[in-house]
Amino acid sequence: MDSIERVILLVFLLGRGGPTTIDFDTMAQCQAALPQIADVYNDMTGVEVRARCVSLRLPRR
Repeated sequence: MDSIERVILLVFLLGRGGPTTIDFDTMAQCQAALPQIADVYNDMTGVEVRARCVSLRLPRR
């Protein structure tokens, strides 16, 4: 079965509901951006941030 890979960064603002997602083309891009994005969200909101890059293999339609 043919599939596509989707790479997303999940950003959780603790105590503020569900995650924000940001799409990337590759896992390397996501991992490189993660520290800076987490720092910016923390500075903007003053809330502790948890973030993780996730790769999903999805069936092609």
